[in-house]
Amino acid sequence: MSIPPSAKTIGVQTFADCGENKSHLKLFRVNAGVPLREALEHAAHVLDCATTLSLEVAMDPRNARLAFAAHYLCEMGKAVLDDLHLAIQPGVPHPQ
Repeated sequence: MSIPPSAKTIGVQTFADCGENKSHLKLFRVNAGVPLREALEHAAHVLDCATTLSLEVAMDPRNARLAFAAHYLCEMGKAVLDDLHLAIQPGVPHPQ
């Protein structure tokens, strides 16, 4: 698949559930119009931070308070990647 250089986020992916039994309520959304390269770079940095935090949690139980920070960063990075994936799929309408 060839990815057009003009590919940008479309702003349909959401993240951050608002609490128990409220998974339909999301606090954040990926912004539309971010160029692919910048969005991928940001997602890579966010996921790298999440990896570092999750390793800290795994290696020392005293760092358990960092687990949710790693979880939120993973959720954020995944939303960016999912949004870009939808943006570059040929022939798929982009819901806005």
